[in-house]
Amino acid sequence: MRWPAPTSLAAIVSVAALLGASRPADIAFRVQMIDPGYGETVTVADVNRDGKLDIVSGESWYEAPGWTKHPLRSINYANGYIDNFADLAMDVDGDGWTDIIQFSYFAHNIVWLKNPGKAGGEWKASEIDNSGPTEFAFLVDLDNDGRANELLPEFDRPNAPAAWFEHRDGKWIKHVVAPQSYGHGIGVGDMNGDGRNDILTPKGWLEAPMDVRAEGFWKFHPMDWGWKYIPPSGTPADEVKPSAAAQRAGAQFGYMYLLDINGDGRKDMVTGMAHDYGLAWYEQTADGHFVQHVIDSSWSQAHASQLVDMNGDGQPDLVIGKRYFAHNGGDPGEREPVGIYWYEWRKVSPATAQNGGVEWVRHIVDYGGRMGGGVQTVAVDIDGDGDIDLISANKSGLFLAENLTKSSTKNTRR
Repeated sequence: MRWPAPTSLAAIVSVAALLGASRPADIAFRVQMIDPGYGETVTVADVNRDGKLDIVSGESWYEAPGWTKHPLRSINYANGYIDNFADLAMDVDGDGWTDIIQFSYFAHNIVWLKNPGKAGGEWKASEIDNSGPTEFAFLVDLDNDGRANELLPEFDRPNAPAAWFEHRDGKWIKHVVAPQSYGHGIGVGDMNGDGRNDILTPKGWLEAPMDVRAEGFWKFHPMDWGWKYIPPSGTPADEVKPSAAAQRAGAQFGYMYLLDINGDGRKDMVTGMAHDYGLAWYEQTADGHFVQHVIDSSWSQAHASQLVDMNGDGQPDLVIGKRYFAHNGGDPGEREPVGIYWYEWRKVSPATAQNGGVEWVRHIVDYGGRMGGGVQTVAVDIDGDGDIDLISANKSGLFLAENLTKSSTKNTRR
C-alpha cells in the first residue's frame, strides 16, 4: 500500500521560496462529525426559515445550530452506494421555502422535494426527468441572467443526451443540447468571449447559441485539453504508465472551472481527476490550445471541488478533497488516506515553463482522518462569523470543518 506524504507537491518549482518569499499563512479548522452514516452529497440552506443555515445530505437535513437530524425521504441503497449523487437547494415553487433537488444514478431520475414549510410533515417528491444516470450536478447560469438557477447534470452514459434544465412558468423544461454526453466531467464558462456561458466536457465544449432556449443541438468543438495521465508523485520515470482507470476511460474529470489562472487575459481550465491521481490546470495558449500543468499528484479521486476565496485576498482558491472508496476499491489510490485541502496560486518570477509560471500552495484542512471530498463539497460561512467553513460527505460520514480564523475564542453560534 502506498501512502503519499501529506506535504509533497508534484511538478512544482518553488521559485518564490528561492527568492525569499514566505509561505502564505494556513487556516486552522476544527473538524466535527455531523453524522457517521453513509452518504456523499451535501448542500446548505435555511430549511426552516429561522435565519440559520442548515445542512442537507441525502436522506436527512440537519438543523442548526446543534445539527438535529430530520428526515427528508428514504433513498435506495445498491452496489455499495446510496442512490443519491447531488443535493441542490432551490425554492422551486416560489413559496418562500427552500426545496431540495436530488439526482440518482441507478434509478436514472431527477426529483425535487417540496419543503412542507411551517406545517411540517412529508417532503413530497416529484420527478423532473428520467434519463440519467447522473454522477454529479450543479446549479449554473445558462440563460445568462446573472443567476445560477439552471440544473446541469453530468449524465454518465454515452447515449444519454447532454441537457440542462430550467424551471419556468411553473414547469421544468429540458433543453437537449447534444445527442450524447461527452465523458466524465462537466462545467460552464464563456469559452469564446461572446458573453454567453458554454458547456465544458472532457472531450470539448458546446457553444451556446444566441437563443439558448431554441430547439436544436449546440455546436460541439472537439478538444482534448492536452490531457496526459498523471502518475502518483515519486513514480520513477521508467515505471510511469497509464493506470487501469486511465486506460479504460481516459480523462475522468470532476467539476471543470474556467478562469484566468496566470493573468495573461486568457481563460484557463482547472479540474481534478475524479477516479485517478492528480489535479491540474490547463493553460490556454495564444493559439487557443490548452497545455496541462500538474498541481498535485500525491493523492487520487479528486471528485468534488469548489472555487471560493478562503483567505480574503480577492482571488478564488480551489477547495477539493479525496473521495473515499469512489468505486469501492477499484480506483487507483482508493485505500490511501483521505483528506480535504484548499489550494491557492501565485504568479512567480522568473516564470517557469515547468508549471506555467504559477506556484500552487496546498493547505491541509484534514488528512488521515475520515473527512474527505465525496461528490459534493460546500464552502460557505455556515456559522455567520465572517469566515468560510467547509462541509462534505463521504461513505465515511458527514463532516463540518469550522474555520477558526474569526471564531478561535468565541463561536457566535454557541
